[in-house]
Amino acid sequence: MSVRCRIEERNCFIHEVGSTGPVIFWGTFLHKEDEVESLITALQMELPDREYVLVAFLCDDWNRDFSPWETLAVFGDQEFLGQGREMLSWLTDRLIPHMKAQLGDNREQFLIGYSLSGLFALWAAYESDVFSGIASCSGSLWFPGWDAYVASHQVVAPVNVYLSLGKKEEKTKNRIMAQVGERTRMQEDILKADTNVTATVLEWNSGGHFAEPEKRLAKGIKWLLEQTHPMK
Repeated sequence: MSVRCRIEERNCFIHEVGSTGPVIFWGTFLHKEDEVESLITALQMELPDREYVLVAFLCDDWNRDFSPWETLAVFGDQEFLGQGREMLSWLTDRLIPHMKAQLGDNREQFLIGYSLSGLFALWAAYESDVFSGIASCSGSLWFPGWDAYVASHQVVAPVNVYLSLGKKEEKTKNRIMAQVGERTRMQEDILKADTNVTATVLEWNSGGHFAEPEKRLAKGIKWLLEQTHPMK
């Protein structure tokens, strides 16, 4: 079972399996009460013999906390307020040191995310050197300005990057969000050419954006683990 706790003024869930393996940070917003348990169940199916610590940290405002910069609303009327840098600073300067004090400082650190949190996870690889693995699942790579950003930036430190997308996600009437397929394919090519990216893959899933997100995240974590700790 996961343990809900308050760490550095933010609600978190911690699920520890064994005493070794990476610390996996997951930025999320609970849309349903059993969301964390659903990911844990998916991990138990995908990684029955693996050790790791899952640390889910909850945002207060999805569009504000995980957007790397400000932009107008793409759907509905909620704008993106661009406070991703504040969230990343909290993660690297407060949450990660807290977890290192509890678990030791010799464990790998992964950052995973879904949708806008998936964009945030990928953006973090361009802004921080503390993660050795990134999983951006159904990441919001349609985000205005993302194409220009990645064209002018390089990943900061050696990292493995997992991308995934649902096959139906680009088939939307929203003109901006329909760019997600093209942007994700472009992202894979950019990462393959980046000398700081140790390995990368783009996995296509059946269904649209909301199809089995926990299973997609679990598959991303499994791939990251196989890059650094392949099963014998």
